Formats: sequence, C-alpha cells, structure tokens
Amino acid sequence: MRIASDKSLTKSGNACALPVGNFGDEDFRFVFYYSIFPNMLLSLHPDYVMVHQLQPQSPERTLIFCDWFFNPEAFERGDFDPEDAVSFWDLVNKQDWHVCELSQKGISSRAYEPGPYSARESIPAAWDREYLSHLR
Repeated sequence: MRIASDKSLTKSGNACALPVGNFGDEDFRFVFYYSIFPNMLLSLHPDYVMVHQLQPQSPERTLIFCDWFFNPEAFERGDFDPEDAVSFWDLVNKQDWHVCELSQKGISSRAYEPGPYSARESIPAAWDREYLSHLR
C-alpha cells in the first residue's frame, strides 16, 4: 500500500523511528502487508514492523497480540517515541475489531449470505480461500 504523504502510518503522519532496513526511495513510500496462515499478520513499514498474532479461543472469541519492532538504533535517540505508531494502530485495531464483531454477529444469523469482497480487500479474500482449502 502506498503511504499517502510518503511519510508514515502514525497519528502525526511522520516517521516515528529510523528506517528498519535499507530502503530505496521508492520502497520507503510503501507498506507491505502479508498474511501468514493460519494466524499471523505481518506489516512492514519503513520505520517499524508490526506483527499481529491471532489465537482463537472459541468460535466467537480470538485473543490478539500486536507487537511493534523498531530499528535498534532508534532506542538510542532522545527523540524516539513509538507512541505515535502505537496509538495510531490502537485506534485502527479497535475500529477493525468492532467491524469483525459485527460481522461475526451477522454470520451467525440463519439469514446470512456472504457478499463479494471489494478490490481493496485482497488479503482477507486470499485468507478466506486458504482457510476454506484447509476445510476440504
């Protein structure tokens, strides 16, 4: 995904840390998202890496761990503040989880019929296909 202002996905929109790797100018403008089946989501940002681990507890409940990783040299700088990224994703995650909760309620209805994913939802669509292939 291209970062809108070519900076970072943080509350301020600015990078919150040193780059996590050697990026070319073009790669520094993108976030790369990966889904590692069955329970890991990997988000590679120019200034941090975020990992979500999902641990199903029951059909209606999942425990989610979210960890951030930063360039080790960032911790040595006096201006390093990961809160800009962490608070941004805390807000986004809570919004996403609310949508998931609403979806779970809808799916449990006898009247439920799945609809198509939008073109922007390629990762959830791919995850669903992979999940269904393991059920067969």
